[in-house]
Amino acid sequence: MARSAGFTIKSVLAISGVLFGLAAGSAMATTVTTSSVSLPNGNTTVNIVYPSQSGTLDGGGSNIITGTIGLQTNIGALNTYCVDLFDYISTGNPSVNTFNQNALTAGSHFQNGSLTGTFTQAQVNVITKLLTNGSLQSNTVVNNAALQIAIWAAEYDTAAANGTYNITAGDAFYFTATGDSNSAAALALAQTYLNNATGYVNGSGQFVNATWLTQSNKFVEFLTSTTGNVQDLVYLATPEPSSVAVFGLGLIGLWAARRRKLI
Repeated sequence: MARSAGFTIKSVLAISGVLFGLAAGSAMATTVTTSSVSLPNGNTTVNIVYPSQSGTLDGGGSNIITGTIGLQTNIGALNTYCVDLFDYISTGNPSVNTFNQNALTAGSHFQNGSLTGTFTQAQVNVITKLLTNGSLQSNTVVNNAALQIAIWAAEYDTAAANGTYNITAGDAFYFTATGDSNSAAALALAQTYLNNATGYVNGSGQFVNATWLTQSNKFVEFLTSTTGNVQDLVYLATPEPSSVAVFGLGLIGLWAARRRKLI
């Protein structure tokens, strides 16, 4: 019996087994433990005005740090973003925290001051679009800060009837710049990111459709803290569990087809 170059039944099954293992791991809730927390791409600060909600914002609402939160964990290095303005996460090594890991879905709970907030499907869609496309941008201070600001707006601000956001409008939740030289630029870019994810009304009063779309092979993981008053976080995960499984089956199918030809 001839052997195809580099592929045996043992190697194909091993590869597909790993892929199925990844699929199962992504689909199932797991516990994530950190060994260090950092701000790997720098950060800037913004002010947040949120008068309608009781509870103390991270930093009291002024000079809130915004940017990528890098976690070293038992499942690898993760670039995450905060979805909890009312708790802290400390940087440094070691910085040991534990989280429950699940996919972000409508109905997932988050802290909203002294109340419990609930993600809507529209919010999940916007956050997924932001992370899917924001991850393609270069890792600069302004880009990463803007992505974090946009995620906070999608979570805590109230969208207009057409699904759009204005992050600097003086309503129940809005942002202002600080003295940080990157703050104003990050806010402006965050508004652009949201416009890309939701669409926007242009200067002529016409609605312009969103250009940022979700991708079927990417989804958002939600890390909820199990170690007290530590921020909950989200990050972009890929590939989607079903896609990994299909890819594994495809490898087996390709191997079987080639094997028949070579016998």
